[in-house]
Amino acid sequence: MTEIGKTLTTGEFSQLTGIAVPTITRMLRRDKIRGKKRSGKWIIYESELQNTAVVTQKDPGGISPGMDPIRDVPVASHKTYDVEAFALMTYLTEKGVRQWLKTGRLLGHPGADGIVRVDAANLDRPELQHLIRK
Repeated sequence: MTEIGKTLTTGEFSQLTGIAVPTITRMLRRDKIRGKKRSGKWIIYESELQNTAVVTQKDPGGISPGMDPIRDVPVASHKTYDVEAFALMTYLTEKGVRQWLKTGRLLGHPGADGIVRVDAANLDRPELQHLIRK
């Protein structure tokens, strides 16, 4: 059955909801919101603006403390790695780790010393298991 109604690009959906495009893409891949790929680009049904996952993401009050609602993992653990150490533990380069941090694909933050720290909880995420060097 096809959905009838207006469709939105990930960029348009992002502007309307305030949710970052990488997060929207992640939600689509995990079937948290409905959409389709057309010509290699995601389209999202306008009706998904009312989706519980979207409303929860927009409303920080509805998020479980300490948990990322999309990834279902702790937002921050106490153990962290610098970018170089994390790159050595995975098949990502240092540049790749920084890019993934920038786009939200990895959790991390600058430490008190100004050095960017990557959260160890990233290593437990199922979608990143194939990147871990064994």
